[in-house]
Order: sequence, then structure tokens, then C-alpha cells
Amino acid sequence: MNLNSATRLTLGKSGAEVYDLDGEKILKHVCRDKLKENQFETYKKEALFYQNQMKGAGQAYLPQIFELKLAQDEITILMKKYPLLERKDINEELIKKIAGILAQIHATPIPDFLKEEGDLPAPMTEAEIQASLDGWKSVLAEHPTTFDEGPLNEIASNINKIIEWHATEPRILTHGDFHFENLLQDQDGRIIVCDWQGVKSAGASEDISFFMSRLGDDGIKIDPEVFLDAYAQAISNLTGQAPDIQEILRHMQAANTITTFKFWHAFLHGSSAERVKGIYEKMKNL
Repeated sequence: MNLNSATRLTLGKSGAEVYDLDGEKILKHVCRDKLKENQFETYKKEALFYQNQMKGAGQAYLPQIFELKLAQDEITILMKKYPLLERKDINEELIKKIAGILAQIHATPIPDFLKEEGDLPAPMTEAEIQASLDGWKSVLAEHPTTFDEGPLNEIASNINKIIEWHATEPRILTHGDFHFENLLQDQDGRIIVCDWQGVKSAGASEDISFFMSRLGDDGIKIDPEVFLDAYAQAISNLTGQAPDIQEILRHMQAANTITTFKFWHAFLHGSSAERVKGIYEKMKNL
């Protein structure tokens, strides 16, 4: 393909070359030798997902694919260009619409090539638990008399039970990187979802929690009840089965506790007591 008239947009975060072709199409080009170890496999998974959908009726939430070439060491995907959703347009109606699109994704059958993925998370070893516990205690110690370590010790004692329970969440098709910047819209106002490198079999709470937390990190607060009510209604309309919202919320909290206990202490040294409190309170609110 001749790229002389193409405009290079960006070097993708994982090494993809992305081009704008006359404002109408987007070309994503990936070469294995330009990527870090195992990154090519994520793009391969995206290509396989697009291929799988192209063989059938496809899904309305996917970008239109004009051409897709998947070789051993190179991937080329030519797709239609769509405008991004605008943050200034975020309101309750748009949030409900996004919840409906996520429900459509979650109601899509899991492709065969993904059914073997999604191994259950491994329990933490005693050494890993102690390292996280020590890490958190060192963070709390930076603010003497401010925090009670009791909840932290309880989480450390029960973290593998939390991991085991969270693994019981039913596994469905998930996007794996569902956030606002990956949402586009077509000329009819329909939402299009892009960047499927993280597509996998997982629990619904993962996509929902990630979407809301990413917006929250950017200072955009959305009402979880509004999102989850719209999501549950859309799932019910699509599948005839209404999900248990409270169960989803419990899994969202479990995932937050696991991730925060494992990793967040490494990012909180030197932070204000207020910031530490915000993260600590969320972790222990199980």
C-alpha cells in the first residue's frame, strides 16, 4: 500500500504505526520486530477478533474494516475513520448510551480463540502478601497516628479468600481496555468501540470498574447507579436475563481491594495524608 499521501498520526503506545488516509480511513500497521516482547500477540488478538466478526454478521459497535492482513510477523488493518466522542458532551443520556454499548459487548458470544484464555488468577504467596503488607505499613507510617492498621492486617489475612471469591464471577466477552478515549461515533450518532488489543474472557465488573475509575481519575464523576441500571436493563433486553447489580458491585470492590493491596503502596510514598486516605478507604471498604 502506498503511504506517500498518508498522514502519520501517532506511534501507538505499544508500537503500532497509525496513518490517516485522506481523512476517510485509518491504517494500523504493526511489525513484530518493532515491538517489545509479547506486544505483537496483543495486536494479533485484536486482528483475530476483527476477523472472527467479519466472518459473521459483525457487531454494530465495531469499526468498519475494509482490509485486514495477518501474517506471522506483520499486521495491517484498514478501517473507517470516525470522530472521537467529546468529553464536553458527557451527560446522563450519553452515560446510559455507553452502558448500553458495553452491554452489547458483554452479550456477544466469546470467540473460540479466546475460550482457552482467561486463566484464573493465582493466589498470592506468603512472601508477596508480606511484601504488600510491609509496603502499605511503610506508607501509613509516613502519617503517624492518622491511620488504623487493623483493616490492613485483616485484608492481608483474607486476600487469597478475596481472590478466590472474585474468580467465581461469570466470564464473558470483555473489551479489556474500555475507557472514554476508545469510544468513537459514526455519522448516525452510534457509538463505535476501537482498540481491541485487550479483548478477553473475564468478568463484567472489570470493564465497568475500569471505565468509571478512568473517568474518576480525570475528575469526571458519574453516578454508578445510573450506569449500572442502564447496563442491567440493556443486558436484560439482549439476553432475557437481568444481572445482579449488587453482585457486580461486590466484584468491582473485590477487584479494587486486590489491585490496591498488591500495587498501590508503591505509588503513595510521599503523598499527602488526604491522598493516602482516599486510596486506603476504598481498599478497605469491602
